[in-house]
Amino acid sequence: MQSASHSDIVRSGHICSLTCDDGYELRYRHWPARGTATGTIILVNGMMSHSGWFLELAELLSGLGLNVIGADRRGTGMNQISRGDAPSGPALVSDLFQLVEIEAAGLPAYLVGWSWGAIPAVHAALELGTQLSGLVLLAPGLFPAAEVRRVVAQEYAARGDMPDDFPGLPSPLTPEMFSGREDVREFIRHDLLTQRAFTPRFFRISGEMSFSANLRLPQLRLPVLLLLASQDQTADNQRTLKAIQRLDSSLATIATLECQHAMQFEAPGQITNHIELWMRRCAQPLKHSA
Repeated sequence: MQSASHSDIVRSGHICSLTCDDGYELRYRHWPARGTATGTIILVNGMMSHSGWFLELAELLSGLGLNVIGADRRGTGMNQISRGDAPSGPALVSDLFQLVEIEAAGLPAYLVGWSWGAIPAVHAALELGTQLSGLVLLAPGLFPAAEVRRVVAQEYAARGDMPDDFPGLPSPLTPEMFSGREDVREFIRHDLLTQRAFTPRFFRISGEMSFSANLRLPQLRLPVLLLLASQDQTADNQRTLKAIQRLDSSLATIATLECQHAMQFEAPGQITNHIELWMRRCAQPLKHSA
């Protein structure tokens, strides 16, 4: 991508890689800040998605003077090894540690967890502490909706003698759950990098990480921005709201956007505006592009 124009890089991002602690080669995207960088923001993908789902949001965030990282989870997106799997929860959190260490480069760093990505983001924020300047939760999957929980439990119970590392369990989410816009649904249906099946081990790790993240939420000691989707079919907004309200009131900022779960497609401008205002309230400098 060295010969690409700046506008091309902003649109699609640099493709980068790092070698994880266990040797896994993790690929991710990097959108450079427009102008002098004043911070780094790391977007953590959901269960099925990948960094390509954040293209429009990433371009807007880079305009705030932020280096934007699209952190494809191992086994998803551009990472073809062990599709739909993960060795452990700590391994996923360790991957985020390394991304923060490599990409923050002494600048204020923020984690953004969308959907299922909120779960490892919460764990990483708890462990990183003051190394992070803030945590953003976008339509977080901390408390899945009743129908999602039912499908996951049904699929896991029916796995039979399926090997623990075989991606044979379909995703509990459908394109219709993400958005009411047909163009978004069509993108999800035909996107070759969307992860549509998972291993029994991933389902088990997911449940363990979710339970632990919810239990430890009140231990967060950094600014948190929660953006809920008013028409979310995948998450239990009421339980999420009650959990976040257990935080110190000076730390939590909460807003609801009129959209469905895939808010990065339906309301990228609103998300960007909320993040910009929140960062200003957190007294972190931002710089607009010319």
